[in-house]
Formats: sequence, structure tokens, C-alpha cells
Amino acid sequence: MSTVRLAAIVVLLASTAVLARASHRRDQTDAHLSTLPYAVAGWTGSDGKPLDDETLRAVGADAYVNRTYVSDAGAPVGLYIAYYSAPRRGVSVHSPLLCLPGTGWEPTDIGTTSVAANQVRRLVVRKNGDRALVLYWYAVHGRVISNEALSRLWLLHDSLRYGRRDAALVRIVVPVAGSAIDAEQRGIAFTRDLLPYLSQLWS
Repeated sequence: MSTVRLAAIVVLLASTAVLARASHRRDQTDAHLSTLPYAVAGWTGSDGKPLDDETLRAVGADAYVNRTYVSDAGAPVGLYIAYYSAPRRGVSVHSPLLCLPGTGWEPTDIGTTSVAANQVRRLVVRKNGDRALVLYWYAVHGRVISNEALSRLWLLHDSLRYGRRDAALVRIVVPVAGSAIDAEQRGIAFTRDLLPYLSQLWS
């Protein structure tokens, strides 16, 4: 699989980012996602194509990041973060497990994996002969949560105790050129390097 095709997979998956919805709350932080560095350990990032208006309306995020990171060797790694200052009434968070099939990406392996003592959701997806490894989690006030229902419980807890209703969904995509295990290891390596930077944005 060529580097161009690997990069195309990252872009295609980024365009399917219908993840969650939130109202615009100006009295809460936007998490300053724009301050996330383009240099993360040995990775160098570049901005992906902006989401189109239709996708932006569907996503409803207060702020988002859509980038591709590369290192000296291996496939590019796609990073998508959607930040929500507060949920909309009557609207639930949309998991990639629900959104990806709607755009033609079929999950073939679903589970979790451990990254720096945190559990994150792990998917292998395919579309038209292409495969990709997807890692994602919900970021709720410094917590890394792989389960959507549990993230909602923590949001309710923090809303009642601290008055905070903001949260984010973080998704990492690695095209699978050979072994899904190799792609997973690359995704884990990037996630491990990224987590310290994310904790400064919304903890």
C-alpha cells in the first residue's frame, strides 16, 4: 500500500467524524485545542482538510483538531479531537462504533487496549479493501474513558459536584499496510506521547 493511499485513508476517516454534539457555552473553556503542538515527541503534525459545513453542523463541536502526524518511519497517524463545552438537551454522544459503519467503514475487530495504564477502545475497520486501526476514548476532566456509558456517568457526577459539563472525544487512526498488530503498536506509541499534552488542555 502506497504512502499516498495510507494518507488518503487517514483523510477519509477524518471526514467521518460525526462523534457527538454540544451547545455553544461561552462561559466555559474551549480547551484551547489550537495550542496543541505540532511537534509531539518524535512526531511532526500538519493540519488536515477542514471539515465541510455539513459535517460541522452534524458534529456540533465547540472546537476541533484534525491533523496528521508522521515520524521517521511507518504509516501516518490521523488525530481527530472534538471538544464540547456542554451537551445539548436530548442529544446523546455518538460513538465511532456507530458512525463509522454509516460511512462504509465496517468494524472487523472490536476490543480495548492499554496505553500508559489507561484503557482505550480499539477497532480494526475496513472499506473497499482498505483497513485501518482506530483507537478512541472520551476525555472527561483528566480521565481517559473507553466506555460511552461510563463517560456519561462521570459527566453527570462532575456536573452535579463541580458544575462542569465539558468533555472531548479523541480518535487516532493508523492505516493498516500489513499487520494490524504493527498498526496498533504505532497507534499506542503515538497515544503514549500525546497524552501528556492532552492532560494540559482540559484537566
